[in-house]
Amino acid sequence: MKRILIILITSLLLIVTACGDGDGAENTSATNKKENENTTEKNNDGEIPVYQIGETAVIKNDKFDLEYEVTVNDFEISKEINGVKEEELVANADPEDDGGFLAVEVTYKNISDEAYVPNERFYPVFQPGDGGGGELTDYDDMFFPELEKELAPGEEITGKLVYLSAAAIEDYFTLTYEPMQENETWFHLPNPNLN
Repeated sequence: MKRILIILITSLLLIVTACGDGDGAENTSATNKKENENTTEKNNDGEIPVYQIGETAVIKNDKFDLEYEVTVNDFEISKEINGVKEEELVANADPEDDGGFLAVEVTYKNISDEAYVPNERFYPVFQPGDGGGGELTDYDDMFFPELEKELAPGEEITGKLVYLSAAAIEDYFTLTYEPMQENETWFHLPNPNLN
């Protein structure tokens, strides 16, 4: 069931991205300006708030009428995460490429009035460059099993969202929450291999 939901969400994101209204240049310019100012609040003209590593975003999920906090603590690209090697999960993994596991360490805090299971209420998506679409992680059960457990009001959890990339050569990546919603929120993650 989870894989079907992931496929449907990913397909929907691709369709909406392909059907854009052509103002991408304006949005990119506005996003770059906002990123340079390190702005972390949604402003009145509807720009997407952009956060950096170490900052905390308060995000509203309208579908379930709840709010949650997200803090990105760290971002790494590695051939091994928590003792699991890339070749254990990818049959044709190339030890010489620039990719591997792209691991985003996040802390989630339930600031709503009700308990919920995080993976039943929101799914972050990850992609190179600017956000708005991207991939869902397939490794929650391995690297962040707490996402499948109930999170009580006021409680927080920390773990790694893990993605795979054969060539992680982009300048930065974006972790997106509430994609294509009024409360869409981005975290820009600089490529640690380029610093």
